[in-house]
Amino acid sequence: MGKPNVIFVLGGPGAGKGTQCVKIVEQFGHVHLSAGDLLRAERASPGSQFGELIEHHITNGTIVPVEITCSLLERAMTQSEKNNFLIDGFPRNEDNLQGWNKAMGEKVNLQCVLFFHCTQEICMARCLSRGAAGSGRLIL
Repeated sequence: MGKPNVIFVLGGPGAGKGTQCVKIVEQFGHVHLSAGDLLRAERASPGSQFGELIEHHITNGTIVPVEITCSLLERAMTQSEKNNFLIDGFPRNEDNLQGWNKAMGEKVNLQCVLFFHCTQEICMARCLSRGAAGSGRLIL
């Protein structure tokens, strides 16, 4: 199958990353991997290797170490039977990008970055609406 093809999908919370990923999955068959969802699932998994550390970072409002996020993304890609991936919400900063390049740069074909720009007011309104609807999601 060759190296997985990766597209980073970035933008602020509420910018529409998840919504657009759903459309790309439907139209082109990519696998949507949300870094935030993977971290939340790992945190909630009994006996998780990284659960306590993820919980610590979420509680303190800090970014989870890039090695953990890369490990979870790599595991999800390996477990998939597909070869085209949308990685939503990662990398979040320069350290994340450098860590990704070190851990995954030779293992994948990074095709492009989709960046969704949205005003702060619209993002805030969408996040408040999502919260009012009971999504239970935290901003990671």
